[in-house]
Amino acid sequence: MLRFNSFNPIAQLVYFLAVLSVSMFTWNYIILLLSLISAVAYSVLQKGFKAFLKSFFGYALIFLLVTITNPIFSHKGITPLVFINDVPITLEAIVYGAVLGLMLLSVILWFSVFNSVFDSEKLIYIFGRILPRLALLFSMVLHFVPKFILVFKRTLSAQSDFCGKNKFKKYICAFSASVSVMLEGSVQTADSMSARGYGVKKRSFYSRFPFTKSDVAFTAVTLTMFFVVLSAFATGQLSFQIYPHIEMCDITVVSILGIVSFGVLSFMPFIIELKEELVWKYSLSKI
Repeated sequence: MLRFNSFNPIAQLVYFLAVLSVSMFTWNYIILLLSLISAVAYSVLQKGFKAFLKSFFGYALIFLLVTITNPIFSHKGITPLVFINDVPITLEAIVYGAVLGLMLLSVILWFSVFNSVFDSEKLIYIFGRILPRLALLFSMVLHFVPKFILVFKRTLSAQSDFCGKNKFKKYICAFSASVSVMLEGSVQTADSMSARGYGVKKRSFYSRFPFTKSDVAFTAVTLTMFFVVLSAFATGQLSFQIYPHIEMCDITVVSILGIVSFGVLSFMPFIIELKEELVWKYSLSKI
């Protein structure tokens, strides 16, 4: 089955760059909502609803904090809603905070999806020939956090009453031991890669990621949708002004085409995964 995770890493990287570049540099709330919903949909399909729900409250807290904090410190806008000590709380400041919260959440979720799709092997495949040391550094950083959490949990459960009944001291001991283990492992990994000739010029590379016709089609669709969205932005058809007053661009054929194109672009991983999941379940039902 051809799932999103099975595409060539270069095709996946092109896709993530396209989605993130749009999500990070637009204030159009429709585009940001599509980006957020598609990232949530793929995360739920990939990790399960219960696993996503554990982090949902943290995401909601980030959104609320950004939305509430902005009108407290920023008083721009021409539509005051209420005055607190003669200081206006404007509609524009609230909308700006809400849109900024949507942007932050969508980017955070897309980076979470990126982290779940890309592993160290894919990063080395992409950057190993050009920047071998940087590729090794990226792969070690991505591997460090989940491994550190695992080592910390194992150390915490194994140390028993070694540090006494003081929970704070117990956590500090486990944290210190985990850092020592991870640093030692990083040094050993770097020495091992150096001893095996990693980073030496004119060396061969083995790759298990062929660039197939499916990758070509996926990349072509990604770039086509991306350039349609960029064209809509370049002509001002997807502009959204907040300060000094809220002003949305007129609804035109180009703006609708841009929104639909980004919707297709952002939901592509979800559609691919859902299709393969339905095909798999249908095949099992026929057995």
